[in-house]
Amino acid sequence: MGAIHLKCLERWLEESNRNNCELCGHVFRMERTPRYTVSRSVIVWLCLNQNEHQTYVRNVKADLLRCLIITPVTIACSYICVVAADFYAMSNYDNFPPARWTTYSLLSMMVLLILSFFVWIYMVLQYHQKAWFHWWQKTSSVKIVDLIPESTALTRNDKRDVSQV
Repeated sequence: MGAIHLKCLERWLEESNRNNCELCGHVFRMERTPRYTVSRSVIVWLCLNQNEHQTYVRNVKADLLRCLIITPVTIACSYICVVAADFYAMSNYDNFPPARWTTYSLLSMMVLLILSFFVWIYMVLQYHQKAWFHWWQKTSSVKIVDLIPESTALTRNDKRDVSQV
């Protein structure tokens, strides 16, 4: 495998998002700098037209549409639960035990609904953040700092010392 162009090696390290050789495991000393700032990278990520990338972008758009639908439904259902719980909690039904249980059930259902909504939002944001971050790391520029392995440099120095004797 011996010789490789420096630019080809840097490009391979960029594309593979690695810092070591797959064959021998040598760790390259390199500088990885992002091509885009964080805010610019989100815009670029959403506007890319690569085939493999489109799956992530479609998921973002689909999740935004789901959020636009689920948010008003969650608000409306929570409002209905609060109004119904208030209705059953009125003093007219104090001596009627099922009304009290209905009030508690409606309030607990509302809490579960809101909790599940925020858990879903959190999971969706985590998924898209991980996908974006992986892409952002993969699109960084790589520059090799030191190409000569330290073990090779030591071996060459040892050979010079032996030849001088």
